Amino acid sequence: MKLGDLFMTETNTSSDSNTKPSHTEETQIETVDEVTSFHPVYLSEDQGNLLHEKEEKIQELMRNINEESARLSEFLATENKLMIELCKSLTQVLKKLDVSFNIPSIDLPLQEKAKKVILNKEGHLKLFYEKGEVNSAFLAEYSPEIVMAVLWAVMPELTKVIALQRKKVSKRISFFEAMKKELRNVVKAIVGTDEENRSLQTETKPDTMNEIPKTENQK
Repeated sequence: MKLGDLFMTETNTSSDSNTKPSHTEETQIETVDEVTSFHPVYLSEDQGNLLHEKEEKIQELMRNINEESARLSEFLATENKLMIELCKSLTQVLKKLDVSFNIPSIDLPLQEKAKKVILNKEGHLKLFYEKGEVNSAFLAEYSPEIVMAVLWAVMPELTKVIALQRKKVSKRISFFEAMKKELRNVVKAIVGTDEENRSLQTETKPDTMNEIPKTENQK
């Protein structure tokens, strides 16, 4: 081989090594092509119908949710109004009877069990805890579940208190009726005697008109 041919061969080899991309570069180029390429998805007719049915079901569910939410809002407002009116009426009764109630904490759905629970005559539910903490609020401000539990516990006891008050009032009425009867007899005995004396005095009083002396002209 001539020296010129050897030089040309080496030169071509070096040129080929500089221009031919490496395996790593080919991989990077292929990866870029895969990332930037877009492959559209075509749905069959059955898949399109199924997707349409799902969309209709979701829309129907959303309509039902909106309707039920509106009804729920109305019911909650009505429930809150009834609770307030009921608790106010109960407070009026408690004030009139001047009575409060101890309620077993186990009967109430509390997150933390209280040591003592009292419904006072002002209609406030007071919760006493172990560490000395006391929570107090108007009964209607508690959750409906707690209000219901309080009413279930209080109503039987309130019935007993009202019956006891009725018996006390009945005894007082009997006492007043007996005293009224006795005092009426006293009135008859005292006032009636005075009237009889006045009547007797009127009957025995001389007729002064008949006793007027006659003048000489009248003789």
